[in-house]
Amino acid sequence: MAGPRRRIASVAAALALATMTAAARGQQQPQPPVFRGTSESVAIYVTVLDRYGEMVVNLKREDFVVQDNGAVQPLTVFLNGLQPITATVLMDRSASMTLNLGLAVSAAQQFVVRMLPGDRASIGTFSDRVDLGGPYTGDRDELLGRLNEPLHYGNPTKLWDALDESMTAMAPLNGRRVILLMTDGVDTTSTLHASDVVGRARGEELMVYAVQFGTSVRGYQAELPLAPTVSQTFNDLRRRNPPGTEALRMLTRQTGGGHFVLNQLDDINTTFTHVMQELHYQYVLGFTPTRLDGRIHDLRVRVDRPGLIVRARQSYRASRPQLPQDSPHSSK
Repeated sequence: MAGPRRRIASVAAALALATMTAAARGQQQPQPPVFRGTSESVAIYVTVLDRYGEMVVNLKREDFVVQDNGAVQPLTVFLNGLQPITATVLMDRSASMTLNLGLAVSAAQQFVVRMLPGDRASIGTFSDRVDLGGPYTGDRDELLGRLNEPLHYGNPTKLWDALDESMTAMAPLNGRRVILLMTDGVDTTSTLHASDVVGRARGEELMVYAVQFGTSVRGYQAELPLAPTVSQTFNDLRRRNPPGTEALRMLTRQTGGGHFVLNQLDDINTTFTHVMQELHYQYVLGFTPTRLDGRIHDLRVRVDRPGLIVRARQSYRASRPQLPQDSPHSSK
């Protein structure tokens, strides 16, 4: 029964996305709500799945419980419906990805063609350097053209540096911000450790979705002679990163995103139909923080219904609102 059930679910997901796309093209998309971790509201984007991995989209405000450092918070915002996104598509083009580059480009194309009116995206790449690409645009033809341009590839990997630079680039943007990372998870030359980036993500209001491609020991070893020093690769145990899959799962779990694995025989269409459904139909919950202490607070979101899986970011920074005397340009 598992096989027919998955096929039925995949067809239903495709039909749902087609209906969503048609409806979106026929109407002007609303601007995304703007929330920050200040005295106004903290935004939490929530995905709810049933036991079969299908989205649950009919929940009500009273079904959700949000805890800030263990204390239940009354919801001041509850939204459920189509919401536009701003995404950085960040592609790994290092030596260990050589056998998967074609699959990665095809996956990025599937993401672009599923963008809806109101969505914006940019194409970034990384290997031994980070190129975050051109401005964000909703023009799918332009984005597909960028994917077909000759791109720098074939050197060691700065995976965690690339993620950190992407977070910095997206920090001034409003609305629902997403990093769609396409990588095998190998990192050989970043100056940052995985824990540095995961730690930063705890205070950021963006989601990371990781699409991970299988690599081999030979693919990993292909980068080692290109790394700066032998000691950096083998001897500096303090800076050694955890296995790619483990670190990526930590990052996506912390930000409320998703982690998917793609191999050459997998169905890319089904994967990205599911990804885009999640990105466009998440619940938006908001509450007003009671303690603006500038620290990282733990967030917990649950649904008072059995058998459901909830994905949401697990922390936020309770920033104090900036006062006039705090401005770097204010006079004393």
